[in-house]
Amino acid sequence: MMLRRMASLFSLNARPQALFRLASAANRPVCRRNFHLSAVVQQTKDDDLFSSATPSGTPVSEASKSTTVSKAKSQDAATRREQQFYELVEYVTDHTGRKRAVKAGQVRQTAWLRLFQLANSSEQLEMVAELFPRWRDSGKEFRPIHAEAFIRRSEELKCPTLALKVFGDHSKYGLGLSSLFAARHMLHSVYAKHPLSDSMTVAALFGVYKLPPVSSDLAACSMLYLACLKDNSANACVVGKALYEELQKQVQDKPPVRAPQDSVMRARYAEKPNIWLLDALKTIEKVHKKTGKEWRWIRYWTAEREWRPRNTFTPGQPATTAEHT
Repeated sequence: MMLRRMASLFSLNARPQALFRLASAANRPVCRRNFHLSAVVQQTKDDDLFSSATPSGTPVSEASKSTTVSKAKSQDAATRREQQFYELVEYVTDHTGRKRAVKAGQVRQTAWLRLFQLANSSEQLEMVAELFPRWRDSGKEFRPIHAEAFIRRSEELKCPTLALKVFGDHSKYGLGLSSLFAARHMLHSVYAKHPLSDSMTVAALFGVYKLPPVSSDLAACSMLYLACLKDNSANACVVGKALYEELQKQVQDKPPVRAPQDSVMRARYAEKPNIWLLDALKTIEKVHKKTGKEWRWIRYWTAEREWRPRNTFTPGQPATTAEHT
């Protein structure tokens, strides 16, 4: 009932900024002079105690030159990146919509992925999102990879609520939450640091886009349950109790998962769900310990080396080997 109420809240044009011209500043060499005092020389009573200081002809160190060059290259790269972003925004604007400003040429599907990566702030990513209706008006459709990439970039730029707005108004933006992977990732982007209402909104979108219920997915169920634990309100406790029972049942029915330890493997997008799941369970275990709730079932599941079928999770019983089908 709560998910239906949350889903009912969503019912869910401005032309982007014109391309600005960037003028490159001329590099002006900076000359530095280093001065030093010569060593003190012991002389007779009538002589001065210190010799006169003379300018040193020591050139700027190689390390200083390298730092200056690196900084200049970094600034140039940032300038080129921003210029490419606005050029591509203008191109997409001119070549999409019901009445295209430029008839020749077309926008490829990969252009959106490129725009997501070039966007370097939440404002720029929102500018890209405002172009989505033009793509729909051109008779084109987004693919699941676009949803996943947009959610990932929203999390990286710390604006996951932008993704909530876009996926909550499909009639306007036309970008659908078309995969469980994307929905799971959107929940991950909000459950830890945002209000519980944002997590509940994502849970409602599972139903809106005809995805499996959030409680049926182990990673999503864990993250939403943890969000309820952190909120600790009366409503959160009601939802959390139901999620807790489902989570415990799933842990008993399914073999444990393992997250890769190698940093390269952990960076792979396909490995993220297992990492998110284990991170959430680890935090749930800590919260349960602190609040006096049962936590050992989590430890048994995450620590055992051999999968045991349902109803064999007893503290004193050693792990038994079971054939997993």
